[in-house]
Amino acid sequence: MTFRTFLLFASLLASTAQAADFIALDRHTARRLTEAESYRQPTIVALWSSDCSHCKKNLQLLADLRKANKRLQVITIAAEPESNELAPLLDRYAIAGPRYAYGSDSPEAIAYAIDPNWAGELPRTFLFDGKGKKEKIYLKCTT
Repeated sequence: MTFRTFLLFASLLASTAQAADFIALDRHTARRLTEAESYRQPTIVALWSSDCSHCKKNLQLLADLRKANKRLQVITIAAEPESNELAPLLDRYAIAGPRYAYGSDSPEAIAYAIDPNWAGELPRTFLFDGKGKKEKIYLKCTT
C-alpha cells in the first residue's frame, strides 16, 4: 500500500467514525479525491451546496443508490465553507460516508483541483468504478 493510499484510507476511516464532522478540503485533497486510481470499490464523489435545489434532489438519488448497493461508497463535498446547516442536510438524506467542505484554500483553487474545466455548476458528480475508471457527470434533476 502506498503512503498516499494509506492517507486516503485513514482519512476515510476517520471521517466515517465521526459522520457529522466535515473535513476541510484543500486543493491537494481535492485532486486526490478525483483520481480514479484511489478507489478499489464503486465510489461516487458528489459536489453540492446548501442553497442548490437540484443538489438536494441529487442527494436523495445518491441515498437511494446507496441503499440499493451497500458496496457503493458516497463521498460528499459541500462547495462552500462548513456551517451549522450542512450536517443536518446530509443527515436528512441518511448519507453516511466522508464529508468534506471547502477549507481555507480559495474556492477557485479547490474547484480547479477538482476539475480544471469545471465552471462551478452544481450538482457535480464523479463516478468511479473501483477499477481505475472515472466518469464525471452533471446531473440536473428535473422532477
